[in-house]
Amino acid sequence: MTPTPTYEELKPTQGDPAQSHQYMFDVAALPVSPATEPSWQNIPDITALSPEFQAQLQEITTYAHKGQQAQSKVGSNFSLGFNLLKLRDNTGEFQPEWLVMKNASDQVGELNMLRFRFYDSLGASDAYEGTATVARGARPENGAVGVGWDAWSLTGVGEVLPIENPLKA
Repeated sequence: MTPTPTYEELKPTQGDPAQSHQYMFDVAALPVSPATEPSWQNIPDITALSPEFQAQLQEITTYAHKGQQAQSKVGSNFSLGFNLLKLRDNTGEFQPEWLVMKNASDQVGELNMLRFRFYDSLGASDAYEGTATVARGARPENGAVGVGWDAWSLTGVGEVLPIENPLKA
């Protein structure tokens, strides 16, 4: 183990800073069976991708904690938000990726769920996959001359687990 440096020895970590845009995001319909591999569809025209793993805590305080609170993490409540740029094709319809999100958000029950994964676009080990419900939020830009964006939120259903980065698989 490396000893803790003194203030005079403290130096910045060497390397190139990761950029906020260096993530990829894919969705797929729920597989028919666990043996069926999802058919992933990349959603490239996003911004503000913000995954959050909020700790789900269980109270475990006893007298031995002498009046102090004690909790144990038993899981994570997952949510992910992002904005998707709406692009029209030559017929006037929006892009297929937007339609996948819209169609899921318009449904209830299992039809409202998608598989998803997000991962570092340069192949680093920051990669996760799970199942989530889909909700369409308020439009981030709704002025008279603004570009069309829609805000989306995913709420985890079950575990969202780390995976091998698909770019490395």
